[in-house]
Amino acid sequence: MIVRFFTMASYGALGIGLLAPSPSFATEAELAEAQGDGAAIVVTATRTPLEVEAAPATVTVIDSEQIADELVTDIKDLVRYEPGVSVRRAPARFGAAFGSTGRARNEDFVVRGIGGNRVLIQVDGIRSPQGFSFGAQDAGRGGYTDVSLVKSVEILRGPASALYGSDGLAGAISFTTRDPVDLIDAGNNFGGFVRASYSSADEEFAETVALAHRFGDIAAMVSYTRRDFQELDNKGGVGGVGIGRTLPNPQDGESNAVLGKLVWDDGTHRVRLAGEYVETELFTDVLSGQGPAFVFGPFPSWIVDDLTALDNTERGRASLDWTYTGEGAIDYAHVSVYYQDGEDVQFTDEDRSPLGAAPRPDRERLNTFENEVYGIAAEVRSVFGDDSFRATLALGGDLSFTRQEGLRDGTEPSFGEVFPTRAFPATDFTLGGVFLASEFALFGGRLTIFPALRYDFYDLDPTDDPLLPTFAGAAQKDSRLSPKIGVTAKMTEEVSLFGNYAQGFRAPTPYQVNNFFENLAFGYTSLPNPDLGPERSESWEGGIRFSSDRISLQIAAFKADYQGFISQQVVGGSFTPRDPAQFQFVNFNAAEIDGIEAKANFRFDSGVFARFAIAHADGDILTPGQAPRPLDTIDPLNLVAGIGYRDPARRFGGELIVTHHARKELEETTGACASDCFRPDAFMKLDATAFFAITDALRLRAGIFNISNEKYAYWQDVRGLSATAAIIDPATASAQADAYTRPGRNASISLSFQF
Repeated sequence: MIVRFFTMASYGALGIGLLAPSPSFATEAELAEAQGDGAAIVVTATRTPLEVEAAPATVTVIDSEQIADELVTDIKDLVRYEPGVSVRRAPARFGAAFGSTGRARNEDFVVRGIGGNRVLIQVDGIRSPQGFSFGAQDAGRGGYTDVSLVKSVEILRGPASALYGSDGLAGAISFTTRDPVDLIDAGNNFGGFVRASYSSADEEFAETVALAHRFGDIAAMVSYTRRDFQELDNKGGVGGVGIGRTLPNPQDGESNAVLGKLVWDDGTHRVRLAGEYVETELFTDVLSGQGPAFVFGPFPSWIVDDLTALDNTERGRASLDWTYTGEGAIDYAHVSVYYQDGEDVQFTDEDRSPLGAAPRPDRERLNTFENEVYGIAAEVRSVFGDDSFRATLALGGDLSFTRQEGLRDGTEPSFGEVFPTRAFPATDFTLGGVFLASEFALFGGRLTIFPALRYDFYDLDPTDDPLLPTFAGAAQKDSRLSPKIGVTAKMTEEVSLFGNYAQGFRAPTPYQVNNFFENLAFGYTSLPNPDLGPERSESWEGGIRFSSDRISLQIAAFKADYQGFISQQVVGGSFTPRDPAQFQFVNFNAAEIDGIEAKANFRFDSGVFARFAIAHADGDILTPGQAPRPLDTIDPLNLVAGIGYRDPARRFGGELIVTHHARKELEETTGACASDCFRPDAFMKLDATAFFAITDALRLRAGIFNISNEKYAYWQDVRGLSATAAIIDPATASAQADAYTRPGRNASISLSFQF
């Protein structure tokens, strides 16, 4: 493994590229001043740098050291100890033309019960490509980021549109990547690290190398990570082929992630040229999809002899930015331009044998989804006042031009279809906005008010697509004003209150405005909707914090209302060739969510530390003409508790972590599945992590997860699975649900050398 590590590292060192900037993030000087006492700094919540415990909303900061100590390999690991935030990952049990279960792998973040494109994800201030789902195609957003490149992650709960515009309906996940200064120790001109790691959960081997060099005012860096992995293990026990298989389908994957930056910094001005490329390729042998195919009724239509898939996800971006920090009327200014291209390609090959006289040719499917974007962002910030009154004003804006398109191609199309075709016409999508965010500190900082206001506009312009000759796409444009106000009040030096009100919105996607599918032989078609409005949210949050040298505690309650959820509905027709049913995306549902969260951290001079966090929420979907029904995307009550020891000199340490998830109550799933939903049992699992500094530069980390070898499943991973579908053979109690379980006892280890 070590030989392979250095081979991959050598290749990675050749790939220095260009990476996009972080338009609103704090400067090194601001961070150094604020972090003098070791406090975590956040910018996502207010657009101005402040300590996390001074933010008017709930924000979590996860830094690269925590990512390494917890042996995180992907975004699902990243939030496994973060109640109220989760990532959906169903097992890979999809088909060629029917079913997409697990195709997206780590599908997306879910924040306080709302996920998908309703949560903004940005890397260095640039929003990640959108996710997309149509038929057997399911393109998530988890493959667009590699955690090995990350310096820190900020998780903001609640609407973020007043600061970042569309998609900040329920929250924002902000990744910040490393700069050369993060790899070079003070007084040195060269620095970096190499790391090799292994995880038994999916047999992943990963190798990372990061190098940085400084030449006076100029610094450069490159970081490269290679991952090779197989299918994620589970607690299933049935092999073979067909739907009865509960062992994971065999997979073989690899990923490459490259980050490079070239920076000139004279202390007042900084110019940064940067780039990033992340790519994942995954082969799946879908053994669970082999056997009789029941498509048109209780009798099989054909036999699937072989079903394989090859998926590729990649994202590349390049940018140039300028930053000014100084004193005077303007304390901070930032301008950036960037280019980003993200694409998801899914290929499926299905070998079939006929039943009866009718021939059934083999089937292939090629589905793609691409977002290509050019953008510019700018911001200025000014600070003025004295000890009794201090004001920070941030004014900025951004503009992006996106070409979004997808392709559906293959052999043996469904009856009445012609390939190649598209699910929507290629569309030019313009998104822009301007914002004003402020921070007013009154009475010597005992009362701080954080108002913000943003104006956004968007314009969807579909092309005349030759692949859709009979479909006339509809253009759409609209605008939105998003306000926000937060308050923090220091009751004593240790106790403070905070509150936050915010509105959010999500613009309709090109697919929703101009969705196309048509099969007149089966009596259905689709209609564009140029009047489709944005989804909207309104959120209130309030809480209390206690903070001292040894203890930090927060309790928060929140309520969120969502309006205009976009849903596809039948708006006309009778499902006949003469009068086909007409499907159209409309603003249909509303939702209400309320909940409570608490977290605490304890630190002692001896090196002992402890943590506790818990989250619980309830919510309903409100549909016109129907009684409220539970919102099934909300996680059940979950809590995390840990106790550990960290040597004050950071030579060794470890932590025991208990995670508990309650069972989803029956009344919390009513109407969410065709029959009663499958509800995994409550579970409690124990993990242990440890590190040991062999030398000042060489560090060993290890972890054992699910120590007691529990059989468990996360609600997000099984959501939508009915209780009847979960049982394959009642006589033997063979449970398809076992395919949705997480790995049993597993271990991870890493060895890193810093120089």
